[in-house]
Amino acid sequence: MSLTTNRRGELVTAPEVDLIVDLNTMDDTGLPWAFLDEAPDPARIRPGRHLLVGSGAARGVALVVDITDGIVHVHPLRGSVTANAHLLDDPSRLAS
Repeated sequence: MSLTTNRRGELVTAPEVDLIVDLNTMDDTGLPWAFLDEAPDPARIRPGRHLLVGSGAARGVALVVDITDGIVHVHPLRGSVTANAHLLDDPSRLAS
């Protein structure tokens, strides 16, 4: 877990992400992307898997679309992390 602040300025813990992704940045595919070798556990990253992604205080669940030449493209899902937690391999790690 890492520390971050919520909307009210309170210090809270945020779950560690499976892949650091700036969800506001897209390449020519129209999808957010990240470098595979920057993942804490690159072996967990594979097409079709749902991951906890984000950077800073932003978190979301995303589907890995493809991995090409070490670049991972993800499709962020609508809704909160809590609403999509059931798609993750280990949703219990989101509990604070």
